[in-house]
Amino acid sequence: MNEFQGIFKDELNSFVEYKMNNGFNYKSIINKLKNFDEYTIEVNLSKKELTKELLIEYIYHYKNIKSSTKGSIVSAIRQFAIYLNIIDIPAFVFPESYFDNKRNFKPYIYSKDEIKRLFIAIGDCNLKKYPKKQEQIRLIILLLVKTGMRIGEVLTIKRCNIDYENNTILLENTKNNCDRLIVINEKLKIDLKIFDEQYNKSYEYYFENGNKKTYSVGCIYAIFRKILFKAKIMHTDNGPRLHDLRHTFCTNSLKQAIDNNIDLNSFMPILSAYVGHKDLNSTYKYLHLTYEVYDDIREKIKDIITIERDINYEEL
Repeated sequence: MNEFQGIFKDELNSFVEYKMNNGFNYKSIINKLKNFDEYTIEVNLSKKELTKELLIEYIYHYKNIKSSTKGSIVSAIRQFAIYLNIIDIPAFVFPESYFDNKRNFKPYIYSKDEIKRLFIAIGDCNLKKYPKKQEQIRLIILLLVKTGMRIGEVLTIKRCNIDYENNTILLENTKNNCDRLIVINEKLKIDLKIFDEQYNKSYEYYFENGNKKTYSVGCIYAIFRKILFKAKIMHTDNGPRLHDLRHTFCTNSLKQAIDNNIDLNSFMPILSAYVGHKDLNSTYKYLHLTYEVYDDIREKIKDIITIERDINYEEL
């Protein structure tokens, strides 16, 4: 059997033989092991040791594949790592439940071009005869993009809580039962103020319809689906969704901080407070997403990436 060519070729061959001799049908995962063998050659691995960093890098280099497929890859490598430890070769072993398919949702991160197309598409969604509603939708999407707020938080902004002098928005009684202050840039402040002065003088909430009621989340989602279609952004049952704009904001914020060599230990509490996470650990989970999405920053943060299996982005 000469299936493998890398530094672990002998161990991989003996591992497969061992499994098959014990009644396992390992033909189905040989291709996965071959891919791993090829990866060890690609990275010029010269020492017989599987470190956590190497394995994380290997798993994250897979893109655009189903989580179930990624889960089977992790399972195969985990079994091989256990085998290596048995024969006294040091190898990190993934947690048993890593990539459990019951919680395999991964957020959609919008590209800069897609964000631009979203705003262009707002003008093409049959809202032109309703200029107030069209501008409301634009501002709602703009707030989601620029602040990372949850859609429910945006829709319940009170006019009295927008401070145009200090460029802040006070959010009351948010998801984690606390108030928080959102800082906005000058351009967004001006856009909000112009709309407020033109349309909103008799309203309590910033985004109210003609019946003086706030828009429902379902209503905005329905309009957003049309915007996605006009923007030529493929939508499936798994998204992308409005809430993915929040994930995009958090990921891009981390990317910008890393690019500017900002100390993450100082930056994380700021980002966590700004987006309203219940604890700092929730914010650190976005490091995994940033690591996966942006290849160019991996080297800078690889030492602080940990095996974090149980990430439920729906809670963030």
